Amino acid sequence: MHFETVFNPAYTLTITRLEQGDKVMAEAGAMVTQDAHVRMETSASAGKGVGGFLKGLGRKMFLGESFFRNTFHADNAPGEVTFAPSLPGDTMIYEMQGQDLIVQQSSYLASATTVEIETKWGGFKSFFGEGRMFWIKAFGNGPLALNAFGAIKEIQVDGSFIIDTGHIVAFEPTLDFSIKRVGSWFSTFFSSEGLVCRFEGHGKLFIQTRNPVEFGSLVGAKLPPRSA
Repeated sequence: MHFETVFNPAYTLTITRLEQGDKVMAEAGAMVTQDAHVRMETSASAGKGVGGFLKGLGRKMFLGESFFRNTFHADNAPGEVTFAPSLPGDTMIYEMQGQDLIVQQSSYLASATTVEIETKWGGFKSFFGEGRMFWIKAFGNGPLALNAFGAIKEIQVDGSFIIDTGHIVAFEPTLDFSIKRVGSWFSTFFSSEGLVCRFEGHGKLFIQTRNPVEFGSLVGAKLPPRSA
């Protein structure tokens, strides 16, 4: 299996070339093209049984968390599938080699099925009460495609580093983190900066140069109201 990105950096397309018997998993709605003989199946990304299904579906409906993922199978012959994110921006291929990576869920695009995706990682759960950000843990071996809104910048943290929460794409779990106010309470409410994440330790941090939540708020405020 081979992952390749083209048309970087603004409108990236991820090409996955599968050998016979290979499988690739992707976020629902990410597929752009697939060879006709490649078989696709859809499954729930979290939860088991009826209770898990309904709970996950509720998150999808009310909190915007993706619930389904598609798996593409090259059963009888090699094949190609291409993927693209919804927002314009860059895509990176991160080679998993047995390590863990914490990923902002909307930054997940596709991965080999040898990469496990844990959808219930709760490290940030107590910090984000607005229901706008969700996090997954990836682990295992194989290629993992991550997308960003804007460009992706890799930062090697060696000590302390502060970033706006909306610009985080992924980070290595060797980094400790805490969520803090950007300054005083006055600054927090009137600087439009909100909360920031302070990373401590040594490890890689991947950030995006644009904030999709802030962009959505800006565009949404300019749209005409819906007619009844």
